Amino acid sequence: MSEVKILTIPFLKSVSGESFIEPIAEIVHFKNNFGGIIPNTVFCPACSTLTEYDSKWGEVKEKRNLEEHDYSFEVGYATKDGETYAQCLKCEFDLRLEAPKLEPKEKTTKTVRPQVKIVNKITANTEIEWIGQAKYEGGFFTMSKEEFMRVVKSGQNKDKRIAASIGGSNYCIEWDKLFSEYKEIKSDTGFRIGIARNHWTNL
Repeated sequence: MSEVKILTIPFLKSVSGESFIEPIAEIVHFKNNFGGIIPNTVFCPACSTLTEYDSKWGEVKEKRNLEEHDYSFEVGYATKDGETYAQCLKCEFDLRLEAPKLEPKEKTTKTVRPQVKIVNKITANTEIEWIGQAKYEGGFFTMSKEEFMRVVKSGQNKDKRIAASIGGSNYCIEWDKLFSEYKEIKSDTGFRIGIARNHWTNL
């Protein structure tokens, strides 16, 4: 039996057989027949923008043709309690967890009437508190922390409506939902305050 030869491969080096070769860049994605991007390696499902809001159908849908900038391939490793696992280097999402789900569309049938929520109608005399620089991000309407605090400090007034203009459309939210349903959403510019899209109604 021939002697087994052990070859030590230094960090950031590549080898073919017993010969060292120049490292080949990893192909992280390739194009499909429609010009979209197909991932070829692990990506973060939390901060990749794989969905968009379809205003026609009033629901969140998967994007039909994803581009390179829609994916976040910045994935590395983290260690906790002695266990090493994959983690997004951008938003720190634990890739052992289930990927975030799409915001579901409410389904109704002819035999089941959807619950109707009665809200005060907006008139010409209704006072509206507009949220500045609001955006749609992954199923949430978001705003800066500073803007959220400004709106909160404006006072809880049942006669005043809280509204935001997003994508050319205007939406409003009730005070109790603004206070009880907000969450911190991590974005490229830091943390923003977000309230899920389903808590907003058309203005």
